[in-house]
Amino acid sequence: MFDVIIIGGGPGGYVAAEEAGLLGLKTALIEKDALGGTCLNRGCIPTKSMLNSVKLYKHAQHSGQFGITAEHVALDFSALMNWKNQSVTKLVSGIEFLMKKHSITVYKGTGTILEPHKVSIAETGEVLEGKHIIIASGSEPALPPIPGIKDNDCILTSDSILTIQALPASLCIIGGGVIGMEFANFFASAGTEVHVIEMLPEILPFMDGEAVSVYKRTLRTIDIHTGAKVLEIKDNSVIFEEQGTQNTITAEKILIATGRKAVFDKSQYEAMGIACTNKGITVDDYCRTSVPGIWAIGDVTGRAQLAHTASAMGRAVSLFIAGIEKRNEKPEASRIRIPWNYFPWVVYGEPECAGVGMTEAQAIASGMEIVKASIPARSNGRFLVEQGQTGHGLCKMLVDKRTEVVIGVHLVLPYAGEMIWGMQYALAHGATVYDIAQTVFPHPTVSEIIHDAAIACIGELHH
Repeated sequence: MFDVIIIGGGPGGYVAAEEAGLLGLKTALIEKDALGGTCLNRGCIPTKSMLNSVKLYKHAQHSGQFGITAEHVALDFSALMNWKNQSVTKLVSGIEFLMKKHSITVYKGTGTILEPHKVSIAETGEVLEGKHIIIASGSEPALPPIPGIKDNDCILTSDSILTIQALPASLCIIGGGVIGMEFANFFASAGTEVHVIEMLPEILPFMDGEAVSVYKRTLRTIDIHTGAKVLEIKDNSVIFEEQGTQNTITAEKILIATGRKAVFDKSQYEAMGIACTNKGITVDDYCRTSVPGIWAIGDVTGRAQLAHTASAMGRAVSLFIAGIEKRNEKPEASRIRIPWNYFPWVVYGEPECAGVGMTEAQAIASGMEIVKASIPARSNGRFLVEQGQTGHGLCKMLVDKRTEVVIGVHLVLPYAGEMIWGMQYALAHGATVYDIAQTVFPHPTVSEIIHDAAIACIGELHH
């Protein structure tokens, strides 16, 4: 009898397993593919490797103004992809080591819940028993019902594009969310002609509008169409409607980047009494499903589809289970909380975008009276010496005027993804703008722009 059985070895499942092992819980982890899930094998890590390669390529191409002359700069796509694959392999082996270190029993196969305390492994027929089951089955690329997608050799998904053997001369990306824009950034930087078609009025619709506007100034080599509906795909041509006019884009390859969908058997779970929606398994703020002893974390819940949010849920659930098993403590009595309203996000590339908390539009819609400050990146010393006068970026801070609490921070900057954790901590712990202003930021760093934004907001408060 296991204390915990975890179905899925992605960033939610393996982190939950590691935490459970650290807490002394007898744990089983079931994964049908390589440990690390989509994030490590077909998502976060491979794409960051690729983006780093083209960043180096761009820097070599444009280094003259900084006193560095490089001749015959070339991008070796095969070597780039080989480095990506080596990095992934190394990191997968690292997770395998962690599972052994923490005495996690790993099963290769597909886990299916038979009843609240029993899970079978389809490939072997073995049945495991556990006091608690954590569903961490993740998500997969969602293909919209666009005529012409099926059986089309020109179509790529966010999975299959990571295995291409050569750079396409041109690429049309359907979807202007995080996945679409990161691939757009990569391929455009590598020299591919890139087009993006987004159905909504703006790309990256979760971002603050002002931040999106600044980010788009860095994407001038990318042809972006917003408010555009794809009608059909014919071979390598995408036919779409934009502002009442029908247009066609022809490209060597077409990437479908219209989001991801939870991997779960809705009818099977509902038959067991587990509440679900079309987006995923329904959970409360402690990741409990409607069936006692069964938990769900990560993308399969439909609540937050990010690797680090899955990890946060997984770590918290293992702590909740340890509290139940070792102290008979209900999750409500624990001091552990999942920061649902303060999950940070990052869009990788050059520059990076990152944010946490409310956008200006959300704050206004809530009826909150706010003060705000938007600091241009070129006012920051380190940014200027590294990016020059033509670089674009900003830091935007939003503050509740009544309480002086910081409610949102939005960055379009180099290293934005490395900085946003501090603002997540600040917002999750109710920091005021004065708390940020009294924080000492090293000089010269790009992060000082956050301090400048806090000082500017205090000035607005006094006015």
